[in-house]
Amino acid sequence: AVVSTQSGHYGREMTEKPMIVLFATVGSQFTTAAVVSYSQVKDKVTKEQVPTVQVMGVGYDRGLGSYEMDIRLREHLADKFTEKYPKLPDIRKNGRAMKKLQKEARKVKTVLSANQDTYAQVESLHQDKDFRVKVTREEMENLFADLFPRFQAPFVDAINSAGISKPEIEQVVLFGGGTRIPKIQEQILKATDQKELHKYINTDEAAAMGSAFMAASSSSVFRTKQIKLRDANQFPFFVSFNKLVLNEEGAVTEEKLVNKELYYRNNGIPQKKAMTYTKFTDDFHFNVSYGNLEHLSERQASEFATLPLMMVNVKGVKDVFNQHHDKTSKGIKAHIMVDDSGLIGVESVEAIFETIVANKTETGWMESVSNFFTGNSDDEGEKKEEKKEEAKEGEKKEEEKKEEKKADGEKAAEEKKEEIKKDAKNETEAKNEAAPEKPVIVKEVLKVETVHFGIPRVSDTSVSKEKLAALKKIDDDKRATEQARNNLESFVINMKDTLEADDTYKAASTPEEMEKMKEALSAETDWLEEDSWGETYVVFNARLAKIEDYCDPVLNRVKEMKARPAAIAELKNTFNMTVQFLAKIANTTEELRYHTATELENLEKLLNTTRDWLDKTAKEQEGLAKNVDPVLRLEAMQTKNKALERELYYLVRKPIPQWYKDKLNKMMEALKNSTVKAEEAKKSESKEEEKTDEAKTEEKGEGTKEGEKSDKEGKEAKEEKSAEEKVETKEEKSAEGEKPEETPVETPKEEQTEEKPKKEKSTDCDSALIPLL
Repeated sequence: AVVSTQSGHYGREMTEKPMIVLFATVGSQFTTAAVVSYSQVKDKVTKEQVPTVQVMGVGYDRGLGSYEMDIRLREHLADKFTEKYPKLPDIRKNGRAMKKLQKEARKVKTVLSANQDTYAQVESLHQDKDFRVKVTREEMENLFADLFPRFQAPFVDAINSAGISKPEIEQVVLFGGGTRIPKIQEQILKATDQKELHKYINTDEAAAMGSAFMAASSSSVFRTKQIKLRDANQFPFFVSFNKLVLNEEGAVTEEKLVNKELYYRNNGIPQKKAMTYTKFTDDFHFNVSYGNLEHLSERQASEFATLPLMMVNVKGVKDVFNQHHDKTSKGIKAHIMVDDSGLIGVESVEAIFETIVANKTETGWMESVSNFFTGNSDDEGEKKEEKKEEAKEGEKKEEEKKEEKKADGEKAAEEKKEEIKKDAKNETEAKNEAAPEKPVIVKEVLKVETVHFGIPRVSDTSVSKEKLAALKKIDDDKRATEQARNNLESFVINMKDTLEADDTYKAASTPEEMEKMKEALSAETDWLEEDSWGETYVVFNARLAKIEDYCDPVLNRVKEMKARPAAIAELKNTFNMTVQFLAKIANTTEELRYHTATELENLEKLLNTTRDWLDKTAKEQEGLAKNVDPVLRLEAMQTKNKALERELYYLVRKPIPQWYKDKLNKMMEALKNSTVKAEEAKKSESKEEEKTDEAKTEEKGEGTKEGEKSDKEGKEAKEEKSAEEKVETKEEKSAEGEKPEETPVETPKEEQTEEKPKKEKSTDCDSALIPLL
């Protein structure tokens, strides 16, 4: 089926007229023939034409394949070897030699499919003897002479089951490695009455490509060309049950065995059908079995057992009928499905009942329409409207006279509405009487128990579980052995390359150690190449541990040598951080310290001991050779570094006590108050300066008044005096080296000099608090 799908997907244009193709498959174990039609079929849902591949008929022979040919040709080669070397032991008792012959027989069969003769040759086949013999196509065909006529039967069966004649077949497509043999191709042509065979399908890829396309088309992730595949059921299925015969009073008089063919041969699959049982009111059972198999040969029919495939027990029928005793039974329906693989099974069984329900949907609709046009929904609405009208009439008596005419008109309208409503009610009642009663179907799912025949069910699975556990242990041991072998090989190869290429390892080892390692690695290499086959993972792990013991001293020295500089730098960095922390604490006053003296002493003591240990051990290490075990070890440095960091981080991250926070808040408030006082002093000084300026301006005003009263001579004298004063001030300023424009900036300078001591106090507080924060 997947081969035909692949063939239809690539290079075939389908029309409404079916194109019939026969696929001939000769595989290793069996031979099959399938008649397939390609056409455009209208989809029932989308109403569109969809390309469809329909399997019409199938023929097969499960015991006819190319594997039997390989075995016969292998035996022929074994006879030739025995004729050539009659004094040697029987080659058939040597399994490895026979396997080589079978491989060569398959190769010879493929070559002779295109050539008239070839040579079969195997080196050191048996007892170190080479074998070479000539084989012709005629010899090969004589070996298979009784098999060739059997190849026609599957193709004739496929054509007959499809119900077509041989001229209706448009193409015969070959598939399978066995179809390469010319004699088999002749048998296919005779069976189908064709002039030629089509060989355009890649027999090695067609099945894989068709399977991949079917898998992709069934998924919503991939978008493929739409094409439907409908397979055919090859074996009919019967359903048998005991039919109940009832008398006039409803009592069971007898039971008759009924066999009903539910699925015929070549029914399209997948498909679901249903069987209805109308006489059963209690639990019952039915059997599913193969139907008429007369179309099969004796050999094919012997593959089927006489027992039914399964027995289906339907339970809970009586309880369901008692529950729905007021309803009419429509029988018990069993849904039986054949899936894509041709396997039959019961999907569900349900009891069906029918009950009669009055059709009230039209009545409700008519009432809603009449209420919409009349303006009344029910009697309560009318009463509410009448009460509202009476209340309005009682409130204003004067308006009654004015609205008498209107009220009379409203009453007349209400009378008309009541008449319309009565007419609508009469109409709905008449329609309700005439409306037919609607039947309602009720379904109840029944319990089903299926008993399968043929293959017996295993009751005790403990033995099987033990076998599975043993097989799993074998797989786990094999996997562990492969991993252990790879680990040993990798270590040996990497170590040998490293010792030869890296001078660091040579420097870190003594001549005796280097020679010992090379000898151990060479011995391990020889053992792996010659004697390691068949050993378990326990042996490989033990040998790996032994070779590591030889190499570990040198490996550890190299590791220490490469990692030592970084470890020393990291330890010295911790020293620097500790020194900086202690220096900051020392710069603060005792009042502002919240670390205890004991804590600081312990940290300083640990710092000094660790630094002394590093200096002493580093000097000893410098005096040692590289091929000697180190004194300054990486592990010791890491341990001491972690201990020092632990003490340092404890003090750095120590929580700030509450008394320290209170003192800090007081100091901040004092700093803030001093800043406020300084600002107030600035404001008072600026006010005094403004007063002095006002006094000067008043004096200048009085002088101007007196000058106005004096004569012109007095003015001239004042001008001369003022000119002399200006000259004097210029001389004084030039002597001091200052510019005359900068004279009014003397007061701000005095203010800045007064604020400097206050700023120095604030900086002292900040510098004392920064190291602790």
